[in-house]
Amino acid sequence: MAINHDEIKKKFSENIFWLSIPVLALDIVIFTIFNDKLCVVLTTRPKEPEKGKLILPGWVIKSGFSLEENFDDILLRKTWIDGVYKEQLYSFWESDRDPRWHIVSIAYYALVDKDQFLKDADFTKIQLVEYDKLGEVEIGFDHKSIIEYAKKRLNWKLEYTTIAKNILPQKFTLTQLQKAYEIILGHDIDKRNFRKKIISLKILKETGELEKVRSNMAKLYEFSDKELKIVGIL
Repeated sequence: MAINHDEIKKKFSENIFWLSIPVLALDIVIFTIFNDKLCVVLTTRPKEPEKGKLILPGWVIKSGFSLEENFDDILLRKTWIDGVYKEQLYSFWESDRDPRWHIVSIAYYALVDKDQFLKDADFTKIQLVEYDKLGEVEIGFDHKSIIEYAKKRLNWKLEYTTIAKNILPQKFTLTQLQKAYEIILGHDIDKRNFRKKIISLKILKETGELEKVRSNMAKLYEFSDKELKIVGIL
């Protein structure tokens, strides 16, 4: 029996998932620090499957556009956040990730500082969930494992890069810098040793400005390089 190409085109146009080809999607794990807690940006799944559960901002990848363009489009449409630091994380390809069809997720993780997040985010579209409380909410699909994978990557990058700059305001005190590390890593860091190491690495520069902290004035710093720098911090 001859293949009816017109029928195939018709079915494919009606439902792109008719063919046995994995569908490519892009999901984004967005971390920020809010109220001294590491938080993740999630959205509510509006329909079945997993209706009502929290999921990562994501969508099917549009053909004809780069991954960068798809990332920017999804980030803006789903959260209204723009201009974040991002890294490609991993591709999740298990065939049972979604009960409808085989979806391969190209996952990214992104960092945004609190001030930019509060300025840009559309809270009618998103929910901010503390990382340590992810087990207390219902998360759809395999998105909890994607978030956990992203957290491990972030912890790892903190050890040998200046990635923390992307979750901090441009100007910060040494106390704020140390606090960011402690919040993300989940444990205390010796203040004296941390400051000694940070200063010795020459990755910061003084801004010449001061900020009042309780009854004292603290120096404000910023990172010397705009780009991510590889350096052993921890």
